[in-house]
Amino acid sequence: MEDSPPYLNFEVGVQELREESIKSGRKIYKDVENVIITPMGDNKTQVIKECGEWLSHLKERRHHNMISEKYLDFCEKSYEAWKGKRAAPIIGTPIEQWPQVTPSEVKMILDANFRTIEDLAKANDEGLGLIGMGARMLKKKAAAYLASAKNHGAASEKLTSLESELETQQIAKEEMMKRIAELEAKLAASPVIKEDAA
Repeated sequence: MEDSPPYLNFEVGVQELREESIKSGRKIYKDVENVIITPMGDNKTQVIKECGEWLSHLKERRHHNMISEKYLDFCEKSYEAWKGKRAAPIIGTPIEQWPQVTPSEVKMILDANFRTIEDLAKANDEGLGLIGMGARMLKKKAAAYLASAKNHGAASEKLTSLESELETQQIAKEEMMKRIAELEAKLAASPVIKEDAA
């Protein structure tokens, strides 16, 4: 039974929601919580896992007495302590990734507590007042960006997806042709056995 937990670090990664990106015509992301596991006394090995899957796996291992209660407790408390210090996850297109605004506009929008383009496009007058000068224009720009992405970007995202699929198939085809050529070469090099006509 393992009793000494490894060193743990946590981070928030970004994962693209591919289906939603294709439908909406722009990249849609979600935050993913990851744990970086480093065994004690080993500075070369690091394992990165999604936190939810990792905790479920640990509970399963504890159930089968593969790790101690102390081990599980340490891991759960470490995760909770880290989670308590970080901001809530967002789903949508982050303001920082909006190419049509300047860095100063990004700062004004974030200071008014709008984190996504979708949220800004739905902003009420009170929220726009927090942004200040040019807020209504930014709201219109956000709505236009989302509409444009829906109309034109969806086709672009679909095309990108199809191109990627085609490239994968092309690589598979080339690999298959290479194997066929190797087999033909082996057949040509092997001696032909003739049966006796007797």
